[in-house]
Amino acid sequence: MNYSEPAYLVRRIGDTWIAADKTFSQFYELEPEHKLEPRISPDLPGVEPPEVPFFLYEPRIGDGVPKLCIMGIPYSGGTSLVHSSVSGLVHTLRTESYKKVLYPSLQQSGNSGLYDIGNGTRLLEDVIMQDWGSCLMDGADASAEVPYTRGLDSALEHAREHQALLCCLGGDHSITHGVLQRMPKAAGSHRVLVQFDAHHDCGIDAIHQEHPSHSNFVRHLLEDGTVDAVVQIGLRGLRSADQMYRHPGLVQISAEQMTPEKVKEALLEVQQRYDIDSAYLTFDLDCLDPGSFPYVDFPIGGGPTWQNIRNCVVAALEVPIPYLGMDMVEGHGVERDGHIPGQYELALRMLAYMLDGIDRNRRWFDSPVYGDISHAGILTGTAASMNTGTKET
Repeated sequence: MNYSEPAYLVRRIGDTWIAADKTFSQFYELEPEHKLEPRISPDLPGVEPPEVPFFLYEPRIGDGVPKLCIMGIPYSGGTSLVHSSVSGLVHTLRTESYKKVLYPSLQQSGNSGLYDIGNGTRLLEDVIMQDWGSCLMDGADASAEVPYTRGLDSALEHAREHQALLCCLGGDHSITHGVLQRMPKAAGSHRVLVQFDAHHDCGIDAIHQEHPSHSNFVRHLLEDGTVDAVVQIGLRGLRSADQMYRHPGLVQISAEQMTPEKVKEALLEVQQRYDIDSAYLTFDLDCLDPGSFPYVDFPIGGGPTWQNIRNCVVAALEVPIPYLGMDMVEGHGVERDGHIPGQYELALRMLAYMLDGIDRNRRWFDSPVYGDISHAGILTGTAASMNTGTKET
């Protein structure tokens, strides 16, 4: 057997760490060392740390401060469906992720990554991320209009202090309104919301239209100026007259017309028209065709293929606009952890592409290449090309 160096930290047994080489064909015992210890999730007011983190992954003290963090917002108070189970999505996805373990890297920062066998892509191997847990919604906050703001505010502040990106998992789609409303925005800046959804979420209701909900939060974001533009991707189905809405900053790409090229073109046009300097990505799981993922409150058939949606998400994150955060929402929770339907693997795989893509976006804008381009004043349109291609096996 050929000798190789230990590459990944696998587990701890007593005072001994077990490591493996890159092929997991050889294993090693490592002496205890401070830098190998896991970095504990921050103690944030209003946030309950996870008992077990996503992908069973804990960054090590020696890896540096995580720049991508996951937080659950298990809120269903913004949905119109009685007894919706969307508040359980974050727990279900976290449990599903335990089947896909990420091991911290010993040879450089990052981790062992995940393989998408379907197209030979490797994801997340350069990402140092951390699961912060979920926002608490106890009795004291239950009557509040947005009962998770204590946890959200503390998470956003901690992310800002450490220049990290926050990935929020819902919950219903009204959490996107809550996150964007509370996310710091410099005076004079211009933000675009990139939304993957089967619905346009701009509804008008004679009684409840003043209260942001999962079905109208986009209209509220546009009309109160929280975002300057919204690019919606994947829309389909029939609408009644009172469900239609028009706004100069609302750009829509239907499911029948969506391609990666069209997504990039639309975002570049919006960037130029509104002088956009930041973006936020939201993914509603009903964007997926119910034949692939039926576990949503309001499914609409006739959706694009999973591969097309994935390619469009990747394309959106490759556009030279810095993303400041993202979320995934509207999937059901399941009652028993041991009986998670196989379709949830698709949701988890989409989340992995989103996490990988937004971290590549962050690293590109943090790189000297971006600094050289932006200082030269040529970061417009297609003049800048992000090196965000995924690695092949």
